Amino acid sequence: MNLELEKYSFHQGELHLNTKKALKQEIEDILLAQSPNIAKWSRDEYARMIKADFLAKGWENPPPMADKRGKLIPLMDFRKEKVGVKLGFQSSSAQADMLRFQKAQEFPQTQIDLGIYVTTTANCQQELGKASGKPWGGTNFHTITRSLTSLNRMVSIPVCIIGLEVTQSPIRTIDLGSTPPSVMKELILSYLEWKYGTHIEKNVRLMGKRVDEYFDGILRLPEKDIILALELSSSGGTFPTRLFSGAIRPFIASVREYQTITRPESCLRFILLGDFNPGIISSTFDDAGIAYGWSEGLEVEYEILSFEDFEAYLAQKREALLRA
Repeated sequence: MNLELEKYSFHQGELHLNTKKALKQEIEDILLAQSPNIAKWSRDEYARMIKADFLAKGWENPPPMADKRGKLIPLMDFRKEKVGVKLGFQSSSAQADMLRFQKAQEFPQTQIDLGIYVTTTANCQQELGKASGKPWGGTNFHTITRSLTSLNRMVSIPVCIIGLEVTQSPIRTIDLGSTPPSVMKELILSYLEWKYGTHIEKNVRLMGKRVDEYFDGILRLPEKDIILALELSSSGGTFPTRLFSGAIRPFIASVREYQTITRPESCLRFILLGDFNPGIISSTFDDAGIAYGWSEGLEVEYEILSFEDFEAYLAQKREALLRA
């Protein structure tokens, strides 16, 4: 049983995290350090271990604030180089925790440029509770990300939500962590061309009055154009996400603009490659497309691809090149 990390951007939180490469690596190393033994621990035991690791790495405990009753309340658990971390495993209100990230801006000793909120997925809680026989409850990753819309006007600081997920993933033949996203995109689109048996226009730029957007690929069919948006699961290294981030709304606006200036008979297809949590998929999509309001009036599809099939294609491609 291994740990992996799901991420969700609020106000481009993951984008900000990616600019702080050393701190990002340090945070991920701390969270994943217990991966081989995670099935032995309870939620609270795991929290104690990673708290000790944060302190050992030089993260400070920032001072708390006093509420209206004079009770001291921590604004976050750890702070380093103006990055704040909150471990939300035992929290009763993730929204209140987000507001405390914002509150921290009022005091020089707690000001941060980025908030990191760590929680667990529902599947992680279920699997670890079953494996350890110990409590692993609490508000889950997907519930938290769905609740963030109501905080748009109250919280302006970038926040990256990190969800712990457990997997039984096989060893990959492609190094996702070190493969640049541009190379991964090219390989995936090549695989899709082989799978569909037809040409895909790659990295198509749309320029309009209100948009300047690159689409990963466009599949032009007689009846309609299919705009392809590539998504990799958490094991996909640093591959960017639109579907599970604050970037989805401007992206959808670009798709609507494409319909207006290029071809009305168009739809959007998300290509989901990897080990996506079934709970996240079922709560994001329904038979008619995406279940959220931002897809209203837009035809949306999704297609699930496995890493195993993708890697089998890459193996065949390598063999063909060696024989040539």
